[in-house]
Amino acid sequence: MPLRPSLAPVLGTDQPFYIIHANGMDGRDPVIDNMQEMVHAYVHQIQTARPIGPLRIAGMCAGTLAAIEIVRELQRRGRETGPVILADPPLVFGSHKQVDPRQPKVAQQLYRDVRRALVALASLPYFEVPFDPAEPDQVHHSTLSAIGSLTALSNHIPRPFSDLAELIVSAQRAPAFFHSEMHWTKLLPGPRTVHILPWRHEELFRSGRHHVARMIQFMLQEPPVRSVAQRQKASISA
Repeated sequence: MPLRPSLAPVLGTDQPFYIIHANGMDGRDPVIDNMQEMVHAYVHQIQTARPIGPLRIAGMCAGTLAAIEIVRELQRRGRETGPVILADPPLVFGSHKQVDPRQPKVAQQLYRDVRRALVALASLPYFEVPFDPAEPDQVHHSTLSAIGSLTALSNHIPRPFSDLAELIVSAQRAPAFFHSEMHWTKLLPGPRTVHILPWRHEELFRSGRHHVARMIQFMLQEPPVRSVAQRQKASISA
């Protein structure tokens, strides 16, 4: 996760902090290219690392779509979750953006583009990537894994999520984000808090990364808020 070097020191040693990498980055686990399998794999990792206690799930960019589904599945299994944290979600998503790597030309172009992007990220001193850019095999496996995640996210058709959400939105995306006809207004009909930071999307996780980290710290330090699902469960129990 690119934000780990900035986020971990801000959170401190007393705040458990787990990062989930896409399956297959190490070349041992199979690559996952659909949302349902991705969510089950991630939830299994979360339950293994943190079998009890409350959780906060966060996602950045297109990964915010996966974060929502992970929270939904954890709640279905009875886990206590605070508001999902979404860092600058994409403005466009859905079936019209589908990626089909089974087409040879599409697969070749995807591979070149994703590999180039990963190597470029690895060259930035303040980004942390889970592979060694000097090792071709590691770059290859990471590229295939990233393509699988990209395929899963681009082919995923989100469903409305009515539970609590806290968002960090770049100033660039804020106007469209609040537009009544845009996707996120319909996708998040429930309680939500939106924090706008004065950067373009491309710079939010670069020059603005320390501010994103402090904003996440602020969210985690707020008094615990029970999710809508938990309040409904308590009401039924009573």
